[in-house]
Amino acid sequence: MKKIYLITGAAFLSVSSFAQAGKAVLIEKKSFNHATSNNRMTAIDTTGIVNITDFLPEYNPNGTPSSFYGYVGGGKLYGNNADNLNACAQGYQNLNTIPVKIIGVMTWVGGKSSTTGPNGGANSKIMVKAWNMAANKAYNTNGATPPVPALNSEGPSTTLASPIASVDVVYADIDTANFLYAAFTTPVLVTGNFAVGVDFNSLAAGDTAGLVCDAVNSAGNVDLAFHNTANKWYVTDLLFSTSGSGEFDNDIAIWAVLADATGVNEYFNGMKLTTYPNPTTERATIEYTLEKNSNKVSLVVFDQAGRKVIEKAYDSQSAGTYKIDLETANLNAGTYMYQLNANGRNFTKQFVVTK
Repeated sequence: MKKIYLITGAAFLSVSSFAQAGKAVLIEKKSFNHATSNNRMTAIDTTGIVNITDFLPEYNPNGTPSSFYGYVGGGKLYGNNADNLNACAQGYQNLNTIPVKIIGVMTWVGGKSSTTGPNGGANSKIMVKAWNMAANKAYNTNGATPPVPALNSEGPSTTLASPIASVDVVYADIDTANFLYAAFTTPVLVTGNFAVGVDFNSLAAGDTAGLVCDAVNSAGNVDLAFHNTANKWYVTDLLFSTSGSGEFDNDIAIWAVLADATGVNEYFNGMKLTTYPNPTTERATIEYTLEKNSNKVSLVVFDQAGRKVIEKAYDSQSAGTYKIDLETANLNAGTYMYQLNANGRNFTKQFVVTK
């Protein structure tokens, strides 16, 4: 079993060599398929999975099995662990500087455990967050032998505690059977590169959870996976490679879910889309307008586990405005994404069901 060593947080800035503090151990290889992925939501506009033309890196570009890592001493590599490396983030390059709204974050939790029961300890939670990115905000190797961490890599532009958006997910709601979707109460506008991540610091004692990552060498040395320690961001490959680079060249299973950044009365991908009332209880109306005659028109509603709960297909429709009445009384309380598809393009928004 491959051992991957990391350096102590206290030594990052003061010494020129790495000191062993712990190691990651492979727990399980997990299959991943971009198209089917066990009924998980891989059809919505999601960085890393679906929208890999405008936003990179692509998750698992080689189609190899993903990895779920534990941590010697206790915990998970991409989760909470014995060395308090309890927060990680995945950066994305906005190749065309497209203004978009991040409406939420989708993650793949490889596993969780609790010594107190299925609901975890009191007030146990994770925090799903987003940050803008900027140059020289993360520590990476300086290329020397042995490597010395240098503040020379693009990374989240603000501290772990200062994201542009954040939402809590209580331990009991951390889904390990499907992708976990966490919706931001207020979508955030981004125009450049950004990062999305998970802060595990608020899990109660005895509770552990961790994320999946793709295979080593999947990232192509782009270095957009990060860990946070001592309130500083570090390139993950730096931390977990004995040489400082290359042994942990991968990406984390954390993806931003995107919607348009247009005004209410503007078209996006040739469509307008809204729902009312929002929040709703028993019924909701989805209203959409097609700017031109369209083919392969469909509407899909996803729940927070990424399952399709409603799907309506209309094939061809003429330009104009249409309304769909949805029965929501039988839906559980929570945030739902709905996506309009037409002419091979899509438009994603979300609505809330209350009880």
